[in-house]
Amino acid sequence: MRAEGEAEAALLIANAISDYGPGLVAMRKIEAAQHIADTLKGSPNVTFLSGNTINMLNLGGAGM
Repeated sequence: MRAEGEAEAALLIANAISDYGPGLVAMRKIEAAQHIADTLKGSPNVTFLSGNTINMLNLGGAGM
């Protein structure tokens, strides 16, 4: 069932690119990212890091 849904989704994406070009797919990705960010920003368990602070995750801990 899931494979059928994924196959149908792939066909819809291919048809959208064929009919409207890759810009439509890029726009949908941006809209999806905005929706995900809006959902996550309300969660107390999510912390957003900027590109500069992401390097802090590479700091060595005990035993390194």
